[in-house]
Amino acid sequence: MIIFVVLVFISVFIYEAPELVEKEYWRELAVFTLLLLLSLVLSSLLVSGVKLPYIETVWIELGEGIHRVIQTSL
Repeated sequence: MIIFVVLVFISVFIYEAPELVEKEYWRELAVFTLLLLLSLVLSSLLVSGVKLPYIETVWIELGEGIHRVIQTSL
């Protein structure tokens, strides 16, 4: 299954990267590659059965904090 995940990510990179190189969008290519590698690592960990921490509570707390800051500034 990990091989399938890697093949999917490689195909996404091969599909998207040439246009970024052709237009010389080097920063966008770097960010795209970084995000793709990060998601490849996380996907590979999930497929291999590694228990990852549940981070939804972190996102909820972050959203509530941003909401409080926006409300106090208005």
